[in-house]
Amino acid sequence: MAHVPTPLGLDPQFDQFLYTPVGNDQAGTSVTVLSMLARLGLDPWREASDLAALSKSSAWQRLDTLMARFTDVPSLVGDRADVTTRLIASLPRGDLYDSSKQSGNQASKAFDTRIYFIVAAAVVIVQVGILLFRD
Repeated sequence: MAHVPTPLGLDPQFDQFLYTPVGNDQAGTSVTVLSMLARLGLDPWREASDLAALSKSSAWQRLDTLMARFTDVPSLVGDRADVTTRLIASLPRGDLYDSSKQSGNQASKAFDTRIYFIVAAAVVIVQVGILLFRD
């Protein structure tokens, strides 16, 4: 089945990555990647998409840089490299993500074709109805 993002752009393909905890903040609240990125003023789904499109090492470097800017979770100071590695592993692979974009386009074309078929079938049904019920 082809992957199709939701209309709002909240791509469920990134849920595993975005909802992974990175640690607890100073108030003891669990912080996920999603909340970390939002607290950094970034669009979490766009950032996840950008990271997935990068090579593994480039994505690791970018995420590590972002996590270095994030100071709300004190435990990240010592564990940042391990957490970054774990988070990168939860991202969809960049090459798989790119092919799913193509599959999404193919799915969109298939959807368009189905719409045309439905409209054509409806026109035929209406025409048959007119022929059958005209006096």
